[in-house]
Amino acid sequence: MFHYLKNDKIPKSTNGLESYFGHLKNHVLLHRGLTKTHRKNFIKWYIYFRNKV
Repeated sequence: MFHYLKNDKIPKSTNGLESYFGHLKNHVLLHRGLTKTHRKNFIKWYIYFRNKV
C-alpha cells in the first residue's frame, strides 16, 4: 500500500493526475456539441497527443 515510500518515481499524491483529467474535462466541455462517438474519439486523441512527448 505504501510503495511510494521505497520508490522515488511514484508520486506521493494524485494532484498531477487530477490536474491532467481536469484539463481533459475542460477541453471536453468546450466542445459541448459532440456526439457520444465523437466525444470518445476526442478523448482518445487528446490522451494520445498529451502522451506523445
